[in-house]
Amino acid sequence: MRIIAEIPHSLMRITILGWNDKYQLRYELDRYEQMFKFDMEKHSLEKVKSLGSAMSEEVLLRFVNMREQLTSNLKS
Repeated sequence: MRIIAEIPHSLMRITILGWNDKYQLRYELDRYEQMFKFDMEKHSLEKVKSLGSAMSEEVLLRFVNMREQLTSNLKS
C-alpha cells in the first residue's frame, strides 16, 4: 500500500492510497476513519480526487455523528 495523493482539508487528513489495483480514499479525524475503494480500471486518479473533495463535508458530519454515538454509549 502506498500513498498516491493527499487532498487538503482544514480538519481531516484525506489520502488516496494505491493497493491491489484499487484506489483507497481514506478520511481520518481523531480516532475515526472511513475508507472508500475504487477500481483503478474504472476510475481515474483525478476522478477519485474530485470525489474526495466533494464528499469531505458529508464525511465530516458522519464523524461528528460517530463521536456523538460513542460518547452517548460510553455514558450508559
